[in-house]
Amino acid sequence: PIIPECLKRTMKWPEPRVFAHGVTELAESVEKEFFRIERENRLLGSAINGLIAGAAVAIVAWMAVNSQEGDILLFACLGSSAASVVFAPIAKSNSLRSILLAYIMSGMVCCLIYPFRHYELMPIYALCFLAVSFSTFLMRCLDAMHPAAIGSAMAFLIYKRDLQTLLSLSMAICGLLVIVKVLAYIYLEELMFKDFHREFRKDYYGDELCFTFREPEVGDATDGGESASSPINEPI
Repeated sequence: PIIPECLKRTMKWPEPRVFAHGVTELAESVEKEFFRIERENRLLGSAINGLIAGAAVAIVAWMAVNSQEGDILLFACLGSSAASVVFAPIAKSNSLRSILLAYIMSGMVCCLIYPFRHYELMPIYALCFLAVSFSTFLMRCLDAMHPAAIGSAMAFLIYKRDLQTLLSLSMAICGLLVIVKVLAYIYLEELMFKDFHREFRKDYYGDELCFTFREPEVGDATDGGESASSPINEPI
């Protein structure tokens, strides 16, 4: 229908930027609330992280997963871990402590929910939700986050093998990644074997630098002082 010209002048249509501004404010408020929860209650923050990750994976599993994809997913997780160890060997998530604890947690979670898979008491997407949620929760609590291990928890379920095979696979994966890490120490100059034992410490790779840039001050250019844009290293 054609809207009369007089009605066009009186009607006020909401502008797109008003809607976008409201969505932005909502996102910022949710983000601030989540950060507040993490600061005040680490346990609850870890649980929320696990629920979000588990829900996302459960939806994908419900839509697309089938019994032939377990092998592919398992080796994809292993390849992701190996690649991350090689290309980012000094990242905290790629320390041997993080890797081993993460895969151990994933294996434990799979062992706990294995009966539900073996006797088909729950659908696969619900089991994927539980595996990813609890794995993420435990890794956050132990400060040993290694994302590829979370995917392996789901792969172990889809793989649908007996419990002994799953445990053997977990041990083999951990052993292989330790070998990859040793090889990284051999050919990377920034890694030295005298520090290898520190790979199993929680505070290893934990030191970071915060670069603070000073505001320009009057007289900086004439007094021969330090450049206004030079960074100041502050360890945190």
